[in-house]
Amino acid sequence: MLESAKSTFSPDILYVADGYFKKGEKAPLHYHDTIEISIVLKGPSHYYINHQHYLVNTGDIIILNPYTLHYEEETEDVSHHMHLGIDNFQFLGYDKNVIPIQTPIIRPQHSNYLKQLVERLLDEKKEARLYQETTIQLLTTDFLILILREIDKQQLPIHPMNQKEKDKTILANSIKHYLETHHSEDISLESLSSSMYISPTYMSKLFKQETGESPINYLIKVRMEKAKELLKQNQYSIKEIANLVGYQDAYHFSKLFKKSTGISPSEYMKGLPLIS
Repeated sequence: MLESAKSTFSPDILYVADGYFKKGEKAPLHYHDTIEISIVLKGPSHYYINHQHYLVNTGDIIILNPYTLHYEEETEDVSHHMHLGIDNFQFLGYDKNVIPIQTPIIRPQHSNYLKQLVERLLDEKKEARLYQETTIQLLTTDFLILILREIDKQQLPIHPMNQKEKDKTILANSIKHYLETHHSEDISLESLSSSMYISPTYMSKLFKQETGESPINYLIKVRMEKAKELLKQNQYSIKEIANLVGYQDAYHFSKLFKKSTGISPSEYMKGLPLIS
């Protein structure tokens, strides 16, 4: 059973956002550095979470732990969501600001009551009222407790402290996937971190912890392996291959290739068996 690490349950409410998505609209890939919990007030809608697609419907709950890459896309009609950001939140035996889940999508048994609670919450936000902040805090806490009870009821046991490490691995794999599929583009540490919606410092540290090397070194390895494949085809000049794997300067490419393999690209080509 999940238990709060504190004697009282009083997380900080960072924001309560009311969001509508029209057909054809798509949010950019992003993440949050705290927990975000969303409820679908009118569906269906499409969520892409850590490169996995989820179709969500009215009443569904989406749990996003910190640094979970995601975006929303609407392909059918207008969808309506409420997004709740929370901080200063911890379960006994787990890292701060981590909800231990097996899946990010929860389908609660009492979705109608939750919807009514959220509608009261959104109505309370519409205009300034006496004790408005206190009321919002109470309604939000009630909503959170109901969600956490649903998670506690539905989720299979998960090993304590593993969720945050799992999220880091997923994020590192997302960076690797991006580098492997965009290796021909002009990529810098800054542009890569911007694409991942992560600070360059945090991204470099996380990636090195997970893979043992920097993102740029990994990119060079990917490019050199692709260059070898192209050299084997014997269809392109060294300058063309340099451009195809993301280098505008053939001399710089040749230096990196020799550093990686011990021989130059032209020597590598000469050592290949002739293909008739």
